[in-house]
Amino acid sequence: MVQNISLILLDEGENWNGESRVIAHWTELNVAESQESIPQRVEERALRIKAEYLAWVHDLGEISIKGETLGASLKVLNNLSYWWMIAPVLKSPFESDSLYTVFKLRTLEQLYFEKNCCGLIYQGNNLALHRTLQDWCGKLGHPYRRFCSKKKIVSREKGVRKWLRKLPYWVQALAFLIKSWYLRFRHISPTRSGAAKQLCEEGGVTIVTYFPNIDMEKTRRGEYWSQYWRSLHPVLDQLPFKINWVWFYFESSGFKFEEAVSLRDTCNQTNPKKNQYFFIEEFLTPSAFLKALMLYLKIYRKGLRLKDVQSAFSFPGSSMNFFPIMEREWKASLYGNIAMEGALRIVMFDCMAKILPATPWGLFTWENLSWEFGLISAWRRHQKNTKIFACQIGFFRDFDLRLYSDPRVFQKTGNEAMLLPDKLCVYDNEGIPVVRSTGFPGEKTAKVEALRYFDLKGGYSIYKKQLPASGRTLLVIMGITDRENQLQFQLLREAAVMGGVANYSQILIKPHPALSPGGLKPVYELNFEFSIKNQSLSELWPVIDVVFGANSTGATWEASWFGIPVIALGAVNSLNLNPLAGLPGVNFVTNSSDLVEQLKNPFPVILDDHFFTLDEDLKLWKDLLQG
Repeated sequence: MVQNISLILLDEGENWNGESRVIAHWTELNVAESQESIPQRVEERALRIKAEYLAWVHDLGEISIKGETLGASLKVLNNLSYWWMIAPVLKSPFESDSLYTVFKLRTLEQLYFEKNCCGLIYQGNNLALHRTLQDWCGKLGHPYRRFCSKKKIVSREKGVRKWLRKLPYWVQALAFLIKSWYLRFRHISPTRSGAAKQLCEEGGVTIVTYFPNIDMEKTRRGEYWSQYWRSLHPVLDQLPFKINWVWFYFESSGFKFEEAVSLRDTCNQTNPKKNQYFFIEEFLTPSAFLKALMLYLKIYRKGLRLKDVQSAFSFPGSSMNFFPIMEREWKASLYGNIAMEGALRIVMFDCMAKILPATPWGLFTWENLSWEFGLISAWRRHQKNTKIFACQIGFFRDFDLRLYSDPRVFQKTGNEAMLLPDKLCVYDNEGIPVVRSTGFPGEKTAKVEALRYFDLKGGYSIYKKQLPASGRTLLVIMGITDRENQLQFQLLREAAVMGGVANYSQILIKPHPALSPGGLKPVYELNFEFSIKNQSLSELWPVIDVVFGANSTGATWEASWFGIPVIALGAVNSLNLNPLAGLPGVNFVTNSSDLVEQLKNPFPVILDDHFFTLDEDLKLWKDLLQG
């Protein structure tokens, strides 16, 4: 009887043999017409849920903790609240699995009431999901049952990392510290006081940017050339002050930190009076290290006051509490490895700002990540006359929630205010309206030339690429997450068996620049010949006939600009992070059959040919930096 009035929720790989009025699939996108797909419903309702989530984040920061707001209660320095560095507040779809799960839970809740259900049966082994659904049904007074299948949840984390997750959070924090020392800190010496005094006397500006993502050939000659700044380098060389580059290293495929340090040394010997290069790790002196540990303990103690906050993990008017879904990220942010990493970065930037001048301005790459708040905070404390410029480095995507906030966020003042740059430099012509629509102050935005995309100038042509019937070259562009890369190459393997690559004589693989060495594992499981290419995309476009890109990569947009047919991996059990989403003619694939069809008959995407500002004179950049 219960089954006939219940919603049956089936997890990945599960089947239901009984009868029910409503059968919903938690992970499957393609389901029987009589059944419901939660991911498909999320795709249809995501914009509405996005607004709800942003509002919830704001409201969570407003709840009272012993007479002050949650945001204010997490003040760790005189101008910095750690609130902005907590995982659920950062809203990164690249680093958080729970974000999409919350979207699915909200969708499930809406489906449940739309169908007038009065009971729920969950079949699966996701314990956090089970706890959430059981608690929700209990509050509703509706029956709930869970059937445990024999199918086990396969964790993407293996080995030591999987074992560490079972340990207390403070142990995980300590393990992160040891790992950081072994991989980074032991390879580099802290900045000496004598050198620091000299740097202060010499003056200059500071640019904080990611490393490597460089022109390797030039950099090995001592000519640092970042793919993020490209044609701005000559402009910087002409400025009447020294440039202090601070590199924010990320692990890249085949590129270890020791090699990065060696390149730093080479670059420092080239023209030290004009350019000087540092890694942020160089500013962690022994005293700073102790300061970081004390800051971690401070964050830990403040986190202990927030144990009752979990009751607020619900949308307004909803009785569904999703704290079990976000529990691990929340606690890791307050007690674990995320807290330790945040403390280290705050202190390293603080030490950097004391040593390196940033007058008249400081510049950094902007994605609204946690370390950026530590950087802005440090410059505000120690470089009071510095104008802070942040530069957009990625596309604005509807569901890259890092880049969006509830408009009320920008009205906060005092201890709970979000730290903002003086100017957010936006390079795409749609970016400024998008930023301002969130409530971001209009006077803090500036339009600049698209440094990373000058290779696209004069190349727009929807019919430029003549597609041969056979002997084609396919470029497979990988994403940054293991999940989407595994799916992408699974579909490729299946498509090859089905004859999908028969018309392609060459298949080239382009890893993401931030992909770790372990991220290439699915590539080597392919069942056809291929070549891995690490050169720039601008070198590859002339020889490419078709592109198959990961969902999250912005390179699919570049390919479309040149009239190259693009096949994009669809959003499978994740938010759609492709910059082409919503445009006509985009070929999103979620299964191997669709991929085979698109490989046989790909076609180009129509774009706005005025998307970028591509003035090679860089007038906008010059006015900003020289004004």
